[in-house]
Amino acid sequence: MTEETTSNTNQQLRRWIVEAFNLPKGTAVTASERERNGEQCPSIVTDVTVRLGKNHAHKYTIPKPLGNMTYEDIKLLRTTIEAHVVKKHPILGRLFHFFGCWFACSVLYAMSAVCPFCGQVGCPVGAGSAGLVGGFFALCMQNWKAFVKFIYSKLFRRS
Repeated sequence: MTEETTSNTNQQLRRWIVEAFNLPKGTAVTASERERNGEQCPSIVTDVTVRLGKNHAHKYTIPKPLGNMTYEDIKLLRTTIEAHVVKKHPILGRLFHFFGCWFACSVLYAMSAVCPFCGQVGCPVGAGSAGLVGGFFALCMQNWKAFVKFIYSKLFRRS
């Protein structure tokens, strides 16, 4: 590959990564090809380094030559990274997601709700019921597939 073609390919790869990952425009992306040995036949892989600051860099390996890279490969890399992050912190990530959803649902419900018992806005019982309703919806958002399966099994139980 010529130097100009490699430069154009690197620029295209940088644009794809910045777009797919929603990164700032000044993000530095470098890519280099190398041979991967150790398998039945050697193959060429691409090492991609994304720098978000002076000391913050991520390195990824894509099992394709740089010239054969497509935008779909970058989107696949993004979904792989997202799945890895959830697996890396399965409890804390889901716990923070649950509490964030609970807070958001409770606030949205409380902004437009009055107390179901006395009819006043700002009643502590109304705030408590908003918290319960928000927690229920947050639980449904966290694990909606299990919730739908549970409702479906109760409604359409086969004897």
